[in-house]
Amino acid sequence: QMYDPHRTSHPTAQSIFRHVCEPLFYTDYAGELYGLLAEDTIEYSEDGQRVAIRLRSDIYFHDGTLLDAQAVKSSFERLQHQGVSPLFNEFRNVQIDAHPDQQTVTFHLPAPDYEFVRLVLTNSYAAIVSPRTETSTAPGFVACTGPYQFVPEQYQPNHSLTLARVKTYYTPPHYFTNQGATHIPQLHFIFEADHDQRLNLLTSGEACVLSLNPEHVDEIANNQNFHLYDDVGGITYLGFNFQSPLWQDVRVRQAVALALNKEGFITSNAFRVADTPITTNATGYDAQVASHGYDYDPERSRKLLTETGFDNNEEMVLLIPESRTYRQLATIVQQQLSEVGIQQVRISEVPRSEILTTRQHFDLLLFDYAWESYTALSIFLGTGPRNLLNYPHQDITNYVNKARTTDDATLRQQYLYEAQRTVLEDVIWHPLILRHITTAVDSRCVTGERMAPDQVLVFHDAITTAANSQE
Repeated sequence: QMYDPHRTSHPTAQSIFRHVCEPLFYTDYAGELYGLLAEDTIEYSEDGQRVAIRLRSDIYFHDGTLLDAQAVKSSFERLQHQGVSPLFNEFRNVQIDAHPDQQTVTFHLPAPDYEFVRLVLTNSYAAIVSPRTETSTAPGFVACTGPYQFVPEQYQPNHSLTLARVKTYYTPPHYFTNQGATHIPQLHFIFEADHDQRLNLLTSGEACVLSLNPEHVDEIANNQNFHLYDDVGGITYLGFNFQSPLWQDVRVRQAVALALNKEGFITSNAFRVADTPITTNATGYDAQVASHGYDYDPERSRKLLTETGFDNNEEMVLLIPESRTYRQLATIVQQQLSEVGIQQVRISEVPRSEILTTRQHFDLLLFDYAWESYTALSIFLGTGPRNLLNYPHQDITNYVNKARTTDDATLRQQYLYEAQRTVLEDVIWHPLILRHITTAVDSRCVTGERMAPDQVLVFHDAITTAANSQE
């Protein structure tokens, strides 16, 4: 019930607000950086601590406010003030200046950062929000600059949400064929918790687009009416609560990692083994770092547990988000740990949003993330609110910061390799499986959709073929 990019980190909210809100920059299919709300030119100071950008002219927010330098400054200061965004740490000590010409914005960074634009200002959570948002929109919604806008009066919490086309939308980025407003009048989202009912909505024609559950992929793949789009999802990992003295001993963490047979977690063709700390499609991914992880070795696990004096009768809490899939995965963790003598593992299931926003009591955390760059390492192991494991050290953050302070791509990758190696060797978190996501689009309903460079399905070029031409 919160679709404000500055006040949420929920993946479902993100998948919706990105149709409404736009950041300053984007990367195209070849990985080249271009301006979206900003012009293409980016000026770095010699010390790498100041970044100046210029805004494109004649862009308006959905509430009629002109996009200018002061609006950009206010938007990022709002992100800083809210303190909820996954990008909060990125802006913690950043000063933003709006120049008198109202076209130029300068970011003063606390340290040299030659990746600031690519990694931060292209992020959907860095969307520019109208300075009038708090007074001109309903709670939970925002006014931005995207091809669609929220329709609060049609919102039914926990049931459905409608986005309406912005007829005056300014020319979209050059990788879209359609250079004006979108063709489809509305995007209507239906929230349905039951897997089978979601599929029924798709196959009956009541819904046009669905991210499929693994057990439904083969059924839809054999139906010629549907286009299928594949994407790499998030990494599911097992993490440890570093506030507990027990998990501060690397040998105990190693023992748990050695007890887990990753192949046993492959419950469907939607998963494959994850051997690296970041996803295969993320900036900074390096397949070679996998050699520093721990393979299944229950005998060595038992020896380490004995060596550390581990109490097999002490209860441990395994925290998971509410989900049928996670219940299945948690049961596998229980079974595999019991085989090395860890018998008292109690599963604690809470809403995903509460894991992200409220500190929980746990020993082990079974969770996932789908961050598309190496900044995930510093976000989840840094000083901000997303440090769910309470990791107390700065070593990973320091490696990531060094990578960003150099304009030497080879040296940058060396720093990133060391950061990922440390995560695996010290078992800060133990990657288990990588999700494979399949999205189905009913060609009888809509055509012309495409997968954007960041692997998100977009509808700038699409047109509905439904009889009513409304959704």
